[in-house]
Amino acid sequence: MSDETIDCTECQDQVHDYLQREVSEDLSKSITAHLANCDHCDDVYKTEDDLNQIIRTSCETQTPEEVIARIRKHIAELG
Repeated sequence: MSDETIDCTECQDQVHDYLQREVSEDLSKSITAHLANCDHCDDVYKTEDDLNQIIRTSCETQTPEEVIARIRKHIAELG
C-alpha cells in the first residue's frame, strides 16, 4: 500500500479515471484521502460525477422513431 499523497493538480487530472474505476488501488486510495481533505477537489469530483450521471441518464433515453426517420431522410438527401 502506498502512503504517497497527491496534490490538487494530480487529483483533478485523475478524477475522471477515478470515477470510472480506471486507476490503481493505491492511486484510488490517495485520491480518496485527498478528496476527504480538500473541499475544492471534492467540488470538482462532485461536478464530474454529476456530469457522468447526466450522460448516463441521457444515454438511457430512447430516441423516438420519427426523429430517427427524419435524421435518416436528411442524411439521404445530403448524399
